[in-house]
Amino acid sequence: MRYLTVLAAASAAIASAPSTAGAPQVEQGLAFLVGEWTVAGMEGRYLDSCTWFDDHAFVVCNTSDGRHGKPQHHVAAIGWSAQSGNYTYLAYGQDGSSRMETCFASDKKGLMCLGERRGPDGYSQTRSHIWPTSTGLGISQDRSLNGGPWSEVGQVAYIPMK
Repeated sequence: MRYLTVLAAASAAIASAPSTAGAPQVEQGLAFLVGEWTVAGMEGRYLDSCTWFDDHAFVVCNTSDGRHGKPQHHVAAIGWSAQSGNYTYLAYGQDGSSRMETCFASDKKGLMCLGERRGPDGYSQTRSHIWPTSTGLGISQDRSLNGGPWSEVGQVAYIPMK
């Protein structure tokens, strides 16, 4: 589930900083990600706080996930890379975990991020989706293990913190 956070975490407004020489620009909108998010029924145990970084170059999300006991802290940043022509997603957890994914605008007016890693089960590829909904954000993830078929890992709906 924490892998679904980002994308942060998550997820159609178009946003960009005012055009000024030398200021970093976000090519497409990330504004839908900005906010204080939780999951229905987990309001006291799960918080994903996503804010703009300087000059709207990135959205940075700080997550406190206490669904399984002691709260775990994770931080993620997502932004546009003009050099590579796609979004980048970087995440770090207090447990020493890290993720780096390449993301693209999706047909749901959100983002789709691709990741891969080696683990105890072998080679795993992931497709994470985050998109704006009428009540918050939709987040889902699919996984392929060792080149096998894709299967859904999970889906969650973020709602605004009250």
